Amino acid sequence: MKIRIIAIGKIKEKFTQEWTQELLKRIPKYCQIEVFEQKEMGSMEDEAERILNLVKPEDYLIVLDVRGQNINSEELAVMLNRQLMQKNITFVIGSDKGISQKVLQKANYRLSLSRMTFTHQIARLLLIEQIYRAMTIIKGEKYHK
Repeated sequence: MKIRIIAIGKIKEKFTQEWTQELLKRIPKYCQIEVFEQKEMGSMEDEAERILNLVKPEDYLIVLDVRGQNINSEELAVMLNRQLMQKNITFVIGSDKGISQKVLQKANYRLSLSRMTFTHQIARLLLIEQIYRAMTIIKGEKYHK
């Protein structure tokens, strides 16, 4: 099975790019992962149309939302393990404008990384790190302490 990340906006800072790329190199040991980086648009509705065109009807859609559920790394690992047995997972990270209600309504799950607000670049790094951590938890490896 596969994990897909649809992210609005580019990662601009070199240090964030490097750490993100390092984690993306590690994940394929556990599962396939793809990142679809989308250009920021003038409106959330334009962004929503692009996002929804990339989401497949059979995907389990997880949208990052500050009002979503806060779960710990172990709970994320259980969710990913359970869902990956059945279907592909698509995560969506919105722009600094947020995420359209159209996308939120299609979500199977709304995930909050924290009650704090992060840039979409840092949110992407945190999400990818948590996906990697979840995979190591599933496999019983040492990374997660």
